[in-house]
Amino acid sequence: MKATWARLGLRGRLALSIAAIVLSAFVAVFVVVRHEMDSESTVIRHEEAREAAAQPRSATRERGEPSPLSPVGDAQDDVERTFGLAAGFALAAALVAGYLVAARTAAPLRRMAATAAAVDGGDLSPRIGPEGSAPVEARTLAESFNHMLDRLDGAFSRQRQFVSDASHELRTPLTAIRGQLEVLARDEQPEAVEVRRVEAVVIGEMARIERLVEDLLTLARLDEEAPLEPIEIPLEPYLRHFGEDSSAGSIELGELPAGTLRADPGRLTQVIRNLLANARRHAGPSGRIELSASAADGRLTVAIDDDGPGIPPAERERVFDRFHRSQASRDRGSGGSGLGLAIARSIVELHGGRIWVEGSPLGGARVAFELPGFAPRPTQLGTA
Repeated sequence: MKATWARLGLRGRLALSIAAIVLSAFVAVFVVVRHEMDSESTVIRHEEAREAAAQPRSATRERGEPSPLSPVGDAQDDVERTFGLAAGFALAAALVAGYLVAARTAAPLRRMAATAAAVDGGDLSPRIGPEGSAPVEARTLAESFNHMLDRLDGAFSRQRQFVSDASHELRTPLTAIRGQLEVLARDEQPEAVEVRRVEAVVIGEMARIERLVEDLLTLARLDEEAPLEPIEIPLEPYLRHFGEDSSAGSIELGELPAGTLRADPGRLTQVIRNLLANARRHAGPSGRIELSASAADGRLTVAIDDDGPGIPPAERERVFDRFHRSQASRDRGSGGSGLGLAIARSIVELHGGRIWVEGSPLGGARVAFELPGFAPRPTQLGTA
């Protein structure tokens, strides 16, 4: 029985289920009606016996006179026949209606199965068209399925674009290295100056490749949501260290709130260094860069300002895309891989924060990010 039921499709199961419900309802009604008629027969027999006992023997019913119970028995037979016919018609109607309802209900599922088969074949473009006459549940399921396909299509498109961009970025320095080596190989006795020049070019291009590969590995780990190692960071000395570090050039420090921030210090340092390097490419070697922070309601906002050319409003969201460069100062010759801001955004979002670009009071661009987990330092009361 279980094997037969398992082989039935949705239409067969729903048709049999509706038929079973209808048949059960008829049986229940029939049992109730039959019980009432049996009770009525009992009452009639009781009344007949009482009347017979009260009448004189001469008034006793003659042989062959019809019993008062005969109409009740005939009514019971009629009810049984009527219920039998009605149950047969209702059962047949329930089977047909159940099959039709199940077929209509299963239609979106069949289309969804066909769409899934097409997607399994590698085509992510098919979608399930909306039908106003379909049940709400079926429309909701179709919308969820289409939304899932949209996200998959977008993810695969971004992956293909990312692979294409990464291949192009790697091809450029490799082509430069190959060209320099080919030029050097044409001279059977190259001069020492030429050898050192080629050596410098190759080392520089290899450094670019190493930075790009390291950034790609970082993004891959962030995409996998690598676990953070948050600790309580004393904020003021932590941020002041970036102003004292000469590797990023001269950095001015603005307001720095006193307190602690719960974050991963290694990842947070990576964010700030990427933003400072981005600002330096914007502003140039002699440009102004300012690092400041503010806090409110347990959230910390860190801002890096520069006096460079700024970022147009139309580009301010796209600058966080991977390999995106919006200004001439961000070309490949500037040393940037086009991944610094993308890495910064991934780390900030992994901390539960957000990052954005806006105009700077210095006249250039401001890149700011906001993180939760800030605790202000308690105010120390002086003693008398």
